Amino acid sequence: MNPPILVCTIGNKGIEVLKSSCNVYNPDIKLHIVQEEPSTFGETYNKAMAELFEEYDEIIIANDDIVLTPTSVSLLMEDVNLLKSEGVKIGFVAARSDFVRTVQARTVLQLYSSELIQAFAVSPLFAYINKEAFEVAQFPPINYWSDDIMCLDLSQAGFRHYISRSYIHHVGSQTIGTTYSKFLTEDKPWVLENRPQYCKFLFGK
Repeated sequence: MNPPILVCTIGNKGIEVLKSSCNVYNPDIKLHIVQEEPSTFGETYNKAMAELFEEYDEIIIANDDIVLTPTSVSLLMEDVNLLKSEGVKIGFVAARSDFVRTVQARTVLQLYSSELIQAFAVSPLFAYINKEAFEVAQFPPINYWSDDIMCLDLSQAGFRHYISRSYIHHVGSQTIGTTYSKFLTEDKPWVLENRPQYCKFLFGK
């Protein structure tokens, strides 16, 4: 049985397309939609994930502005099960996409390759995560680098992150808004104060 899909949305800009693709391709999967007042990405998803992990041991988290394909879920879970069989301590296993960080986007044209890629950090636009990992590290209460920092914190604890063969179409950053310059300005002080050891990785210096 596949894990439920959790999506947090503010404004519902793309949620109907996600719901439609899920209903068409994976009608048996529970889709949990949480509508929140404006907050940070980290705070919103942590709260929703904590509640869902009271019932499930593993979930898939998603942005509200993505579209699933017929094989998005099946390929993701095939890769997760492969990692489980190899005894890997799994962090995030994230789908490839057309509007995402370079390490995930560069493999978009290899949709049917058998390559499962290990990465230092992934963008969890559509990503598997289990309760064990969530109990070790959560998203920090910021927007822009929240996913990077959770990935790095988990890596420090021995978890590994992977880019699945799974693919989703990303409409484009509706979950937390589009004012990136504002997020950069607001969130950098938190990183400097709370995770200075990651500054070179995140900022390049």
